Order: sequence, then structure tokens, then C-alpha cells
Amino acid sequence: QLQPGSPVDVTTNDGRWGIPPFFVARGPADESAAAGGCSSGSSSSGPRFNWQAPTTCRNAFRLLRAVQLGKAVLLEGSPGVGKTSLVAAAARAACARLVRINCSEHTDMIDLLGADLPAPGGAAGQFAWCDGPLLAAVKAGHWVLLDELNLAGQSVLEGLNGLLDHRQALFVPELGLSFRAHPRFRLFAAQNPLQEGGGRKGLPRSFLNRFTRVAVELLQPQDLTAIATALNPELPAGLIAKMVDLLSAMQEASSSSSGGEGGRGVAPFAVAGGPW
Repeated sequence: QLQPGSPVDVTTNDGRWGIPPFFVARGPADESAAAGGCSSGSSSSGPRFNWQAPTTCRNAFRLLRAVQLGKAVLLEGSPGVGKTSLVAAAARAACARLVRINCSEHTDMIDLLGADLPAPGGAAGQFAWCDGPLLAAVKAGHWVLLDELNLAGQSVLEGLNGLLDHRQALFVPELGLSFRAHPRFRLFAAQNPLQEGGGRKGLPRSFLNRFTRVAVELLQPQDLTAIATALNPELPAGLIAKMVDLLSAMQEASSSSSGGEGGRGVAPFAVAGGPW
């Protein structure tokens, strides 16, 4: 269990990375080179990421604990809490190449699996199969992050079932073939709360049960102070404190549901154009 206020032991040794007692195996360093490289240090997994902030550490600890179960991991939290950056940082630390796929209501399985496309250098009318990002990652053993999963349509959710259950395989109807996931393949997904709007819907409970769900906490002022201090040590502490206070005030103003007595008065900050 993490001890509040004590430094986090982010460990990289024996071909694995993690926070004791939870670890993930590190992949070959050359596999992640194209995605920004992997980190061998114990305090950072890549440029501009700090593991020592209290809330970031707790979120990372939960993520690593969920990975031990061998199921896909679903991160849930409000926009801006760091769901995507947390998975990206963990992938860099584990020397795994991360493939991020941003889902929307227009996403179709053909976007994930691939399609027949004109063959490079081929004759006119000659087509060849081209793997989509998900299928390529399943074959190669990369990590995949499906962002905004609760914006995806029903056809996408159904197409992922084989990858999420005991089969751990992806079926491609166009090829009539099933591709079993590489041993190093890991699937992550992220979703924002339903009340954030933007066409988000509640995912079926039977589908959610295929994931290990991780609640990602919102960064607190002490986290922002620790991160800003670690990344910008040249800035005066007083200036960092003012910046954090301003961000906290903006967040509080934007989360207010109404202004003035009886819901009338000054409109809440940053409401127009919500949830963006």
C-alpha cells in the first residue's frame, strides 16, 4: 500500500517496470523507438511526466494493479484528469508502443480492422489488404488505447467482444480469419462521464463486465504544485502557487451549475460550447 507523503518507488529492473508489488514486463527497447522511446529511469517514463505527485501515483498504482488481472482495463474520469497521458507514460516506461484510437459515433470496425486498398505500385484495379491500427497492434503485441469508448457505436462494441472474452482473438469478416492476440498485447479504454454530453451513452453492463474498471482521480492543487515544481524548477514557488490558485478558481467557476440567487445572475464560467 502506498504511504502518503513518502517518495514513490517506481522500479525498473529484471526486465519489468512498476510500483511494488505490481509490475509489467518490459518489451524490447527497439519496439517503442518509433513511438518516442522507452525510459530506463526510475522517476520518469518519458519527457515531462512526474510520477511523484500524490494523485498521479495513486492513479498509476490502480492502473498497474488492474493490469495484473489480465483483462482489458477501462479508465473512467472527467476530462483532463490524465487518463490518456497516464497510459502513454506507462507504455513508455514498459517499452511498449502505444496505439491510440479516438472513437466517435462515426467509428466503424473497418476503421479498426482494415480494408482492401489499391496496391502500392500495382496495376490499375489491383487491390491488397491493409491492416487497420487495431489489427496491426493485435498481431505485433502493441498496447492499444480506445479513447472515448462510450462514443463508439454498437457495431464497434460487438466487434470487440472476441478480443475481450476468453478467446482473446479478433475476427475479420472480410478475410474470414481470426487473429489471436500477441502475448504482449494489452487493451486499454477510456471514457468520460455521461453528464459530460457530446453524444455519450451508457455502455451495456455485460460489455463493462469484460473490463477491469479503474477510477482516475482529479488532480488536486498539491499535485499541480508538485508537477509544476518538478518540471519547472527555475520558477519561484510563489509564482507556481498563484498559477495553481488561478487554475483551481477557474475549475470551481466552470463546475458551478448556476449563478446568482434562484439560478439567475452571472452565468457560470466556460458553460457556452460545453462540454468542450
